[in-house]
Amino acid sequence: MEFNSIKDFKSNFAKIYHSSVVPSLQAFEADRTRTFKCAVLYTILGLAVCISTLIYCLKVDNSFIGSIAFIGIIISCIIYACMQKNFENRLKTRVMPVLMQAFGKFTWTTAPVIDTEFIKASKIFNYFENRSVDDNFTGIYRGMPIDISETELTYKTRDSKGRTQTHTTFKGVIISIGAGKNFTGHTIVRCRGLLGNRKVYEEVKLEDPEFSKQFFVDANDQVEARFLLTTAFMERFKKISNSFGTKHAECSFKDGKLLIALATSKDLFKLGSLHRPVTDTAPFMNFLKEIISILEMIDYLKVTDKTGL
Repeated sequence: MEFNSIKDFKSNFAKIYHSSVVPSLQAFEADRTRTFKCAVLYTILGLAVCISTLIYCLKVDNSFIGSIAFIGIIISCIIYACMQKNFENRLKTRVMPVLMQAFGKFTWTTAPVIDTEFIKASKIFNYFENRSVDDNFTGIYRGMPIDISETELTYKTRDSKGRTQTHTTFKGVIISIGAGKNFTGHTIVRCRGLLGNRKVYEEVKLEDPEFSKQFFVDANDQVEARFLLTTAFMERFKKISNSFGTKHAECSFKDGKLLIALATSKDLFKLGSLHRPVTDTAPFMNFLKEIISILEMIDYLKVTDKTGL
């Protein structure tokens, strides 16, 4: 079944949640309680080891006290976060296939649904070596194929002492939309940087001065770029960040697809919390809100209007 409006999604989500999701959640409450107790226990044990080490260091060398205390707290937080994530993954594996029935022709997976080489070819991002993904969705909305990928792009460097440091190029959600049009050229829209702009092709001079102040646009086909970036599209694109809660939105038109990158530090599409009953509706309502915000953005950009962007 395919749904063609936000109203359809919301209505069917409520139906599927109460009839199918809630009953399947009951079995996870015992798992959540057990995991929560273990997480608290391991956290306390970690802090106990830290305190014991601190007491020992007080007798030996006071200079290490601050470092040990900090490391102990960090380790305890990592332990809890890992157990939280593992529980959430178990919950999603069971619940997501059921929940996706509410979204018609959409599926959830932890495998990438957008090809990494296509992301590189979009030239939206600066250099990156590695890509990790969390939640991924693929489906059809209003006749258009849509892929959604929660993605982090990173690269590593080494200092003069051989120490490795990981740098994040991008963290957020990447959305690929089959726009129903053949783009013979390549148009890139990126946020303007304080230290200048990376130029791939020739810069496109646009009629909207406010858009040009906020975004740097370059393309290998000036005529097509101006056809795609209409005044109406530019006005809508300036405002999509408000709907998704990000100030950093960029996009690329290439090979018949519109690729949109929305940067955010939030852990998106979360379901389940160790310290709340699994039947708590808040995470599921927030999940619905995040998915709907993406679909609303597509509606708002009018990407699905085949008469023009």
